[in-house]
Amino acid sequence: MSHEVKKTILPNGLTVLSQALPDRLTLSLGAWVRSGARDEPRELLGVTHFLEHMMFKGTQSRDARAIAASLESLGGSLDAFTTRENVCYTARVMSEHLTQAVDVVSDLVCRSRFEAAEIEREKGVVREEILAYEDNPDEKVADLLAEQLWGDHALGRPILGTLETVSDLSRDAIRGQFERRFRGDQLVVVAAGGLDHDQLVAECARGFATPEGAAPDLDGQPAAHVPSVRHEENDLQQLYLSLGARGLGYDDPERYPLVVGETLLGGGMSSRLFQRIREDAGLAYSVFTSLELLRDGGSFAIHLGVSPDKGREALRLLREELERLLAEGPDADEVEAAKMQLKGAVVMAQESVSSRMYHIARQELYLGRHTSSEAQVARILAVTRDEVRDVLARYARPERFSLTALGPAPGGPLGIADWPLPASA
Repeated sequence: MSHEVKKTILPNGLTVLSQALPDRLTLSLGAWVRSGARDEPRELLGVTHFLEHMMFKGTQSRDARAIAASLESLGGSLDAFTTRENVCYTARVMSEHLTQAVDVVSDLVCRSRFEAAEIEREKGVVREEILAYEDNPDEKVADLLAEQLWGDHALGRPILGTLETVSDLSRDAIRGQFERRFRGDQLVVVAAGGLDHDQLVAECARGFATPEGAAPDLDGQPAAHVPSVRHEENDLQQLYLSLGARGLGYDDPERYPLVVGETLLGGGMSSRLFQRIREDAGLAYSVFTSLELLRDGGSFAIHLGVSPDKGREALRLLREELERLLAEGPDADEVEAAKMQLKGAVVMAQESVSSRMYHIARQELYLGRHTSSEAQVARILAVTRDEVRDVLARYARPERFSLTALGPAPGGPLGIADWPLPASA
């Protein structure tokens, strides 16, 4: 059964959306910023993520300890995250605590103090986070691949910033970004669960007193991708391999066939790559694919974790499997299986109020409209084998992928001999 999504735009430009689910005893609420790490000035690299941190360090009415206890003391939770294109502050509470959830989230988003002492203290926290990412091979290889895939564009820079750029952040620069990025017309509040839309709107109108800075400048499209091979040797137990190519934007109609194709290629234990590289050949512990759908493009990636002495063989087998898929096209049965896998994911996500909130938010931020889960499932099930074959032929060709390797490799660093590239690259 579909539940209506209601939308109200307040006088200050704040967009409020909700999906009321009368049978739920809880709700999930998120305050979303329409810009992310890719939209920050180069000289302020990491400021978007740093702003996210600072909003938990004290407001006009709460110190950091009071913020931490504000919803946990009611049986709820409070969190936040920064992506390349958005920032989100989330609250999960029992439905009876809607007023408190909006009060706390709006307090963080609108009335943070940005005290100088707290800024300096938090620089140390973010410094440790950056160092932790450097020590995490999965995160490190993802950042290295982003550099290759997006080049000097903002999408290729680390969301956390660097030790140098974070250290140089000033209070004036942080406040300036806050005033530009957290204006009313740059915020979307979304809630799903046991709630009343009119009450939500009234609470948001009362709580979200937003700044009135100049409008932010959103980052432009990146230049064309030139495939490359990069190997950073490191003293690790495994060799981490990530391959990335440019993909599609969130609003591209071909995203449905591409999602089906990505799922059958590496979306689970029954996928082609998992079965061929792990189960049949025993060359990798982990092998999977991922899609990133952005406002003006995206990425299609393949990830493997292998023993160092098996890296070259795993790449050879991966390329063979991609070429076979492109030459023969996908089997009708695996297309149908992938569609059912995706249908199950959409339907099961509807059981979670948080998943519903995230879905509504992404639809608003990227499309400006809501697509019901029923419509999503119908579009997935309508995807044909020919559509999947055609979209994979364009986006999953081996020569389109850059290769990033992190870790040891007997015989020397991986190079173009291990992942051949077009002559023009």
